[in-house]
Amino acid sequence: MGELLRAFGAMIPLAITAFPYALLGWPLLAAHRRRRQADRFTASATAAVDMTLALTCFLVLCLVTMPVTGAQGSRLNLEPGTDLRLALSDGANLWQALGNFLMLSPLGALLPLRSRRLRSLSRIALGALAVSVLVEGTQYLIQAGRVTSADDVLLNTLGAIAGAVLSKRLWHRLDVRPPVKIPAQVRRVCDAPVRMRVPRSVWDERYSSIAHPQRR
Repeated sequence: MGELLRAFGAMIPLAITAFPYALLGWPLLAAHRRRRQADRFTASATAAVDMTLALTCFLVLCLVTMPVTGAQGSRLNLEPGTDLRLALSDGANLWQALGNFLMLSPLGALLPLRSRRLRSLSRIALGALAVSVLVEGTQYLIQAGRVTSADDVLLNTLGAIAGAVLSKRLWHRLDVRPPVKIPAQVRRVCDAPVRMRVPRSVWDERYSSIAHPQRR
């Protein structure tokens, strides 16, 4: 537990500080989308997902750039399975492996809700792999005192896939249906000739004397 707190302990007060801002931004963003004629459920749900994604990205960015207390330089370990063997034999490394597994799981669970292009486990895996490689490479370049490991990339990717699997049934719940377009009504004037017919009774009374003058 001490190793876990040394590696991730600084994130606890940072997360506690950032959470109220995300909680405050949720109803504000929902109200903004409600004014754009979105229904109440869709506006509230999409705002909650977006604020959770923003909070997760912020915490991951802080975790990557925040140096570890007492560590000198970053270490590189590209041999697969080394950290996993240590995690199975040591409780401190097990907690750290669990943290790496959960780091990208919110992104894997929430991104398919907002992007239809990511509604595939293969795309989620490729995206998580790219993000994890970027994170591990950044940690090594800035010498934050963390271990850049191939197992961390594997755990990050598996965590994102697990999050996507858990939320797969909800992927289509927040889809916004396009409004139904009602075609504009066009008034058309008929160009066909109109034949005026004189009623029989009017003809008999007014024009019968003209047609048959001999009847006078």
